[in-house]
Amino acid sequence: MRIFFNLLLFLFLQQSYAATYYVSTTGSDVTGNGTVTNPWKTLYKASTNVTEPGNIIHVKAGEYTETLQVILAPGVSLEGEGSNTIIRTTVNKDWGELLSLRSPEGTNGNQEISFLKFDGQNLSTFWGIVVSGRSNVSIHDCSIVDFSDRGVIFDGRNDNNETAPEIFATGNKFYNNIVSNCAAYNTHTGKYGRGCLNIGGQEGMLIYNNTITQNQRPVGYNGFAIKYSNDGYLKGIKIYNNTIIKAPFMGKFGGDEGWDFAIEFWNVLGGMEIYGNTIQGAVDFVKTSKETYDYAVWFHNNKISQQVLNKHYESGLIFEVSTEAVIVEKNIFDKVAGGIIFYSEGNRGISDVTIRQNRFENIGSKNGNGNNGNGINISRGVVMANEASYSINNLSVYDNSFIAAADNSPLYGIEISGAESVEKITIQNNIIKGFIIAPVFANPGFVIDTLLIEKNTLIGNGNNNKPFFIRGAPINYIFKNNKIDASVKSPGFNFKQQVLRPVYYELKAITVPECMAMLALFIALWFCRRENIYTYIPAAGAALIYFLLFLQNGAIIGIFTAACVMALCGYGWRVWLKRDRRGHRIIRITNSSKKDITKQLLLFFAVFLLLYLLQVLLNKNAAISGFAIVSAFVCATILTGTWLITNKKIEGCYWWLLSCIVAIPLFYAAHYLLYSFAL
Repeated sequence: MRIFFNLLLFLFLQQSYAATYYVSTTGSDVTGNGTVTNPWKTLYKASTNVTEPGNIIHVKAGEYTETLQVILAPGVSLEGEGSNTIIRTTVNKDWGELLSLRSPEGTNGNQEISFLKFDGQNLSTFWGIVVSGRSNVSIHDCSIVDFSDRGVIFDGRNDNNETAPEIFATGNKFYNNIVSNCAAYNTHTGKYGRGCLNIGGQEGMLIYNNTITQNQRPVGYNGFAIKYSNDGYLKGIKIYNNTIIKAPFMGKFGGDEGWDFAIEFWNVLGGMEIYGNTIQGAVDFVKTSKETYDYAVWFHNNKISQQVLNKHYESGLIFEVSTEAVIVEKNIFDKVAGGIIFYSEGNRGISDVTIRQNRFENIGSKNGNGNNGNGINISRGVVMANEASYSINNLSVYDNSFIAAADNSPLYGIEISGAESVEKITIQNNIIKGFIIAPVFANPGFVIDTLLIEKNTLIGNGNNNKPFFIRGAPINYIFKNNKIDASVKSPGFNFKQQVLRPVYYELKAITVPECMAMLALFIALWFCRRENIYTYIPAAGAALIYFLLFLQNGAIIGIFTAACVMALCGYGWRVWLKRDRRGHRIIRITNSSKKDITKQLLLFFAVFLLLYLLQVLLNKNAAISGFAIVSAFVCATILTGTWLITNKKIEGCYWWLLSCIVAIPLFYAAHYLLYSFAL
């Protein structure tokens, strides 16, 4: 009991030291003492006199024009009487703020700023409020309007170095505020977007119940609603129940007349949760990792939408450079061109991403049919230091609906382009409707190790509601138990997109060794037609090139076939060189006997069975794939035909012809149009 009373006494004594000081338009900085009956006239006077932690400066209703920067000491709170308490300043220098809360890193601010209106006077004041190096600072129930460059800055650092702070700011809050027209773009400082609210070096910061609007300036001059500060470095941030409005994008490409971002964050270090927000404009993340958290970004129960379809490209959710451990669920994306976009750069990757139970509605742009968006787009971003590749590992897309805009449909529902390697993509239980060329698209397709497309409802998409691949199909490709809704007619065949574009990308991707191999094969055929032994030199060269290419790609069947062709070239050279005592050729062109034909068939079936079983052993999905059977057939006919040509049997040409006849649809089905046309 004694301890309890001592504690009460201690709390009473602590409270007794805290005091409230007053500022009023009728006060005096000369004779006032800050009491309720004798207040000061300016906030500057109050802030220079009230410095003890726990004290409060109360600004009564009225309009105040400060002539000097107001510096608020740690521990001192500032409060007003609502929107009728208006604070302005005549200080208009660049990189300067009206209200400053700057301290060394790790300072405990333990203070609030509330029920005030900060007025930038029609963009004449550069910044509104800066909180740097301080923790446990709350700004709430305030209006921050019409500042030139930025409205409010929370930064864990106390300098302007663009790197993580030594000590992250913790416990800061920003809630119940109205922020309007406080973010610049394309200013005299260069083409760089600012934020109405800017945060960096924060851990556990809460941002909620705010209305932030940036659409009042001319085209190309509106910054972002929320943006990172000093390269971000953000942990455990929660942003929820806000209304965020950014001016519609009017540029022809990103960076032209600004960007479409309403929110932009760099260096998310885990635990960022964004939910319950209504957002007009894109949300952009650059470099996300989960660090010590269960996830990097959990984006859920938000609505990202435009009022109408824009004729310019409006994005929804964007992940750039590198992306790890992201969950996107139960959101609505409406009237945007790109629902979720991944731009990976500089040999970075996308890993452990889950996209589920979202509604993508009216996806597209106002300009009409064509390449004007996707439900999900994964592609290569800006090339960094000549490092243009990226990888994907474990992407799950399920229980979503992707609905293209009526009469303004994009080409593809889900697009994967430019990856170097893809380990696992699962697309299950989605509704995909109304995309011109295909519900799912990949270029190149051969880099995908495993692609499972299962139990989806596919309605009115091009390519007969089947996925469309350029430059090969996925290695382990499973398309099963999908429901095709035949009541909606699919778009017809598109020669430009389904023939010209694939051929263009194949020509663009073809390598010098591949060209050399194809040329060598044509030369070998020319020599073979003339029964010239030199046919084996270019043939062996082509086989060697293909052997190395297959070895690089890990294609065991190709490696085996190319190695056998090289061995047969060596054997053919030897037997074609043989002469009898008169110098005549021992091996001459002849027809096969019945016994020879039996041997040929036995050889063919033995090789075919061997290659098929090898594929089954190496790839568990090959057993249910007709592609494995056909590819084994083609390789077996090639080897059988090559064996017969070494023995100068006419039937060797027939086996090669049979190989080409089967290989043409095989290459076409495997999405290698160039090889199909060449054969």
